[in-house]
Amino acid sequence: MKIFDNFNLKELNTFHISVNAKKLVVIESENELPQIQSIIKNNKYLILGGGSNVLFVNDFDGIIIKNEITGKEIIKETDEEIFLKIKSGEIWHDIVMWTVNNNWNGIENLSLIPGTAGAAPVQNIGAYGVEIKDVLEEVKIFHLETQSFQVLKNQECRFSYRDSIFKHELKDKTFITEIVLKLKKKNHVYKTDYGNIKEELSQLNVTTLSPEKIAQAVIRIRTSKLPDPAIIGNAGSFFKNPEVSSKKYLEIKNKYPDVVAFPLSNHTYKIAAGWMIEKLGLKGLEYKGAAVHSKQALVLINKNNATGKDLFDLSEIIINKIFDNFGILLEREVNIIT
Repeated sequence: MKIFDNFNLKELNTFHISVNAKKLVVIESENELPQIQSIIKNNKYLILGGGSNVLFVNDFDGIIIKNEITGKEIIKETDEEIFLKIKSGEIWHDIVMWTVNNNWNGIENLSLIPGTAGAAPVQNIGAYGVEIKDVLEEVKIFHLETQSFQVLKNQECRFSYRDSIFKHELKDKTFITEIVLKLKKKNHVYKTDYGNIKEELSQLNVTTLSPEKIAQAVIRIRTSKLPDPAIIGNAGSFFKNPEVSSKKYLEIKNKYPDVVAFPLSNHTYKIAAGWMIEKLGLKGLEYKGAAVHSKQALVLINKNNATGKDLFDLSEIIINKIFDNFGILLEREVNIIT
């Protein structure tokens, strides 16, 4: 365990917002977790992984608990499946590359998503038709108050679109220590009907699908559209794609025949938030040091030494304009820290 006082968090969040925390505590082993309670007692605190889904609006008057517990291993195999135990501080994209390099199928569509393995179930990360809940077996957690470990099975995590129990009942109460994934060793099932995956595979002259080829296509698509957080501060998609009724969808389609939407199984539709933002001419919009990315309207960027408030205020402008024009209230995907 490492402890730092009055720590600047600029390098620990992908927006590169310069704010200070009263204290930074770095956890490198599960064995250190029981010590946390005495440190955070009576203090505001936040558990931080890769810092890829947070926006600090102000200095953090509390304790940041940084997760750096690493390690990965195969814990079980059958003829068709493999079970992987992954410590929560592992970089998510590194885990994806490990699986595709071994021809294990299941998370290749989730390539290049920033953040750690422990953050993946919190957000129920997803991309190109795949979500972490599709392959996650269980999550091991440490309850900060009772100082006890517990294993939650997939259904107990209450996964939904970019949501889980870790954002509700267990928010700020638990520390995820590891996850277990179940992937396919053979009889692979690929999802290529989302985004431009088929088009990208065609450009790559791919005739035989593999986890590696799918990952390669996804990486090419993401790098062409999304800014590298190491170069331009951002947190990927800032807003969730809203779910609307079929009536609301038809209302929008009558007005905008080119609406980008996806039918869901419960007679509702998911409207592409990026399409709505772009439709209103907001792509590239600048506000103080913040901006809407010129290539992907769903991404807000730290263009010129933006403050957290600059980015938050820009998101408010977008939310209000979308509501005024479409009657839809956008929800932020990024966790706002005040």
